[in-house]
Amino acid sequence: MKIIRDIRYSPKSVGGSRLGDLYLPETAAAGAALAIHGGGWSALNRRSFAGGAEFLCRDLGLVTFNIEYRLVGETPWPACGDDCLEAANYFLKELLPQYFSGKPPRILVVGGSAGGQLALVTGLRLPADEVSGIVSISGIDALEPDFKLRPDRYRGLFGAEPTEELIAEASPMTYLTPDSPPILCTHTRYDEVVPFASAEEFLRRAKEEKGVTVQSYFYDRRNDGHCIWIPGSDPHRLYPDIEDAISRFTAGCAR
Repeated sequence: MKIIRDIRYSPKSVGGSRLGDLYLPETAAAGAALAIHGGGWSALNRRSFAGGAEFLCRDLGLVTFNIEYRLVGETPWPACGDDCLEAANYFLKELLPQYFSGKPPRILVVGGSAGGQLALVTGLRLPADEVSGIVSISGIDALEPDFKLRPDRYRGLFGAEPTEELIAEASPMTYLTPDSPPILCTHTRYDEVVPFASAEEFLRRAKEEKGVTVQSYFYDRRNDGHCIWIPGSDPHRLYPDIEDAISRFTAGCAR
């Protein structure tokens, strides 16, 4: 696996912002993935999701662009969402043609925690024929259950008192349609960072309001936080059962 670091995906990038690392498989690539870190929209960077990017590249054979975006302490929503969308378009139109002959493959969009929300709104706003699937790992899939528990997180996200209009603008449900790409949500029922109800409500509303069946992998593991990373792994590596769920989902997605 080869890693090309610090690729600027935006002409507006200043200093160390709006960068990504490109992960290239050792053998012929099986497809492509965009990886998006979490951190409550306000913290962390692409290195915190490096273990996820390595899994996508090394184990699934995907050319993977592991990005970071402007945090809400720098500028509020929709900057982080717009950055992820810009990174996806740069990946599709500028990077992938360098590594695939003919038409580049559809991309798998993957994120964890707040990065799960960003993966959903990014993948759902791209043309459907450019996305093979979307994976939200312990993501903020439906915002309302998380907002009820942590309203301050949303004051930070929006830089203002949250309103129904702002919540809707950032909600993946707003962009979901019957023609959207396949979606997988993974979540432990004992998540201490993002409530399990966020995933439950997203799946329920997707079915009832949009007629969309969202795939899921739910489990009962307990430890700290999201219960997704193997303790002591460096970089953080997802538990094997989560990797297996993503592998099965990816195998069923058209590329």
